[in-house]
Amino acid sequence: MRNEKLFAWVVAGALVLGATAASAADTPFQFVRSCHARIESILKQPPSPKRDAELMAAVDDMIDYDELIRDCFKEHWDELDKSKRLAVTDLLTRIIRMSYERRVTRTLDYDVKFEGVHLDGARALVRTHATSARDPRAPAVEIDYVVEGPSKGRFHVIDVRTEGSSLATSYYREFHRFLTTPGEGYPFVVQKLKDKVAHLEAEAAE
Repeated sequence: MRNEKLFAWVVAGALVLGATAASAADTPFQFVRSCHARIESILKQPPSPKRDAELMAAVDDMIDYDELIRDCFKEHWDELDKSKRLAVTDLLTRIIRMSYERRVTRTLDYDVKFEGVHLDGARALVRTHATSARDPRAPAVEIDYVVEGPSKGRFHVIDVRTEGSSLATSYYREFHRFLTTPGEGYPFVVQKLKDKVAHLEAEAAE
């Protein structure tokens, strides 16, 4: 039944390419395209605290951090108590948000094509292909969004795949190695995440 609904969204997405912003969240395709356009528009504004707040809100509206982060840990999630879950969720949310903002910022002068929706099990995969408008020799960037929903009346992104590499899967492999290696474990995971946050914040301040 769920696959049938997703198939209906795929068909609908092909029919509403010219839809207005009012219907932007009717399908996974339109949801991703609308979110991306909103984030790009904010990033083109002059830097200010107001812009930063709007950008955070826009990215947070798009991504379901809780679902994505649980998928980063998979079976190890049940091994973490509440305080540990809160700690890694806070750190990973900041990392995912800053990393996505950085990725979109770097492709502001790219022509982004939304190439349609494909079924991926019980989820929808929205594919994008970006090419530089200034440098035709620059490599193209492919970012795909795994979309689930609508829950609570809207869709949400639960994974991002860059050049075919899943964000959730990449983190899972890393965390699994840390959590199963003697002498490393949870403290090692947290320290790595803190180091990543510090690196991204320093980079953003440059």
